Amino acid sequence: MSKKILHLAPYFWPEEIGSAPYCTELAVWLEEQGHHVSVLAFRPHYPKIEGFDAWSDGSRDEEKLGRIKVSRVPVTERGSGGLKQRLVNDLRFLLAALSRAIRGSFHGTDIVVAYTPTILTLFGAMLVRAVTGCRVVAIVHDIESGLARFLGLVSNKAFLSLITFFEKVALNSADQVIVLSEGMRSELERIGCRRPISVISLWAPEFPDAPVAKQAPPLLMYSGNFGKKQNLEQLLPLIKRLSIEQPSIRVVMQGDGSERNKIEELFSTAGITNTAFLPVAPASEFFSSLQAASVHLVPQALNVANYALPSKIFSIMSVGRPFVCIAEKDSPLDRLAQLSGAGVCVAPGDEDQLFRTIIALIQNADEIEVRGRKGREFVKSFMNKLTIMKRYHSILLEGGIENESPARFVDEIT
Repeated sequence: MSKKILHLAPYFWPEEIGSAPYCTELAVWLEEQGHHVSVLAFRPHYPKIEGFDAWSDGSRDEEKLGRIKVSRVPVTERGSGGLKQRLVNDLRFLLAALSRAIRGSFHGTDIVVAYTPTILTLFGAMLVRAVTGCRVVAIVHDIESGLARFLGLVSNKAFLSLITFFEKVALNSADQVIVLSEGMRSELERIGCRRPISVISLWAPEFPDAPVAKQAPPLLMYSGNFGKKQNLEQLLPLIKRLSIEQPSIRVVMQGDGSERNKIEELFSTAGITNTAFLPVAPASEFFSSLQAASVHLVPQALNVANYALPSKIFSIMSVGRPFVCIAEKDSPLDRLAQLSGAGVCVAPGDEDQLFRTIIALIQNADEIEVRGRKGREFVKSFMNKLTIMKRYHSILLEGGIENESPARFVDEIT
């Protein structure tokens, strides 16, 4: 039966990194199943507002993606004003949802899908439900209270407790909560979420195989957001040492974000000469750009493993390249590396081990090939897009909780 589904998705098409592609692909898939899908999103601005000029003047605040109606909310560039500016943006999004609900824009809505990185989307969903009586499903990509605490975004304990309180209230207002990992489920339960929680991994596309050319100079790559969650400063000792001891290894830092200028300046000040900084690759070239590398770096800030999961790692696996991640033992990234065989995890702060691991891997063409193949096999077996979309469909429309599923292996890892 066809349903009217509203997505409260602050980050959405045409943004190409972070949560936006996943929010977009789910909305498109649901529309293809015959549902009537609409979206409330920010004007595109992530990771930088440059490149989205066509939306900046508001002329595309009401548009369509295929048959999906997309409404836009004005936004100030993320990162430009720190936590305060982000809160202003999130409140702006909440007020936009409120005003549209009062005007009847969401009349007849059967289901609201509310995405967090901002918990205020759930308060917006509560307002829509008050008007329409709809069902509310929260999809949690980031846990704000944990990130705020461990990334040092909030130092005031009273304010942090307030964030956690509102997070708990909002999550318990949902009919169903979906998270990306078992670690995230544990954290939500710890802060007091008592609603049914399902774990559904991100999906990854299958991409044509392109083995690393054994005669090509080795290339080490970081690709993704330049933000606090990644703590890219921790790569500085590694890359400086590589530039001195292994100058034949080229390094590419590809992407953008609030920390990029800072990281570039740090590398320049350190006299690093083996590293090129590239912009975000266009969507049409993204996967081929990942295949240009021999090995990928996936750094993560200390203590954030259970609050956010880097989606880039699944894209890396899908193109058949191994990864070296920086994360705590038994974290989701560590378990993924061990059980998939696609990567190696190094503990934060162990600079010598990180250097040795990178050198050992990048100089072993056979191991690169084997780990790359294992990553592709893992994605094909356990991260099939259609299988995962069907799980979302079942939960959204039927309210079921899937404790066992074809993707349960991924649930246990992440």
